[in-house]
Amino acid sequence: MENPFQYGKVVAEPYFTDRETELASLIKDVEDRHNVVLHSPRRYGKTSLLCKLAACMQERDYNVIYLDFFRVTSRESFMELYSREIFNQSGKRWKSVLKQIGALVQGMRPVVSFDAQGKPKYSVTFEAGKVLSESLESVLDLTEKLDPPKRWLVIFDEFQEIAKLNGESFENALRAAIQHHKRSSYVFSGSRHHLLLDIFNRPGRAFYRFGKVMQLAKIDPAIMAKFVVDRFKQSGKDISPELAAQLIERVENIPNYVQYLAAELWQLAWQKNCDPDAALLERALESMLDNLADFFLQIWDGLSLQQKRIVLALSRENTNPFSQDYHKRYRLGPISSSQRAIQKLLADQLLAKRGSAYEFSDPLFLLFIRKRFLV
Repeated sequence: MENPFQYGKVVAEPYFTDRETELASLIKDVEDRHNVVLHSPRRYGKTSLLCKLAACMQERDYNVIYLDFFRVTSRESFMELYSREIFNQSGKRWKSVLKQIGALVQGMRPVVSFDAQGKPKYSVTFEAGKVLSESLESVLDLTEKLDPPKRWLVIFDEFQEIAKLNGESFENALRAAIQHHKRSSYVFSGSRHHLLLDIFNRPGRAFYRFGKVMQLAKIDPAIMAKFVVDRFKQSGKDISPELAAQLIERVENIPNYVQYLAAELWQLAWQKNCDPDAALLERALESMLDNLADFFLQIWDGLSLQQKRIVLALSRENTNPFSQDYHKRYRLGPISSSQRAIQKLLADQLLAKRGSAYEFSDPLFLLFIRKRFLV
């Protein structure tokens, strides 16, 4: 029997749940030619939602480009990845599209080879000294010049990484090209929301107020609980709504972790040939923490000594960490050192500030710290 839950990857039906409101809003924005800035913390299902959006727009006869900026290491790599996405949309017309790309883009020559199955494989070569700002603009303009009158959806995932690519000159070149596009709609998304929103909200940046900002929140716990109950039932196991709610609460309703813990619980129930109960849920959570231990230890090893002290203190008490009493209680040393440590933890998204409290962005990292270091 196949496990009815999936995690750690982009999920589609039947593992994809809810997000109907967000999906409908995105579809409407794309059809109305509005640009959207979508942000959420990691593990909220942002990329799965974007892939669902891409599938829906393809059903509406859109061409879709999806480009993950983590893969972009230079202007040249962007041009190759972007034009490859366009080439991949061409289907049986690939020879014609290849010829048009070669004619429209100066300084870049597209090349096709064939894999073992005879399928065309796209790559590019660049002419020495001829990769100009006009080359980038020409690549970006391909969606406006190819395949008329078809519409295009362009999804730039983890877009905040553009800041590492020659600074704002790359941003300026990108904005200068796409601001004139009529047949292309853009979704800019990212998980490092402070960096992403700085690009779109700070005056002086090229993309200042370039799109509608949309935050992806957690799924309604009741909807998530029903999903868990239904998936168990479809696989021949029964979990009570109350236990499903406990499962969701233990991982603070983070969608990827809900699927992860549910998968561990289902596996244990299947092995023991029983329905899950509270004791089995605790065993599943322990198994999950064990699986993540190496990852969390790598994070821990990368922290400075003062950051480790702060993490341990906040795992016990997470409010007012800059008071004299707090520092004396946990022997943290100078307050200025703690301030710098916390700012770095916030920047790295290990912590999030809520009022006067500093919460762990990853609830399982908090559980790991308490289990490993506070026993």
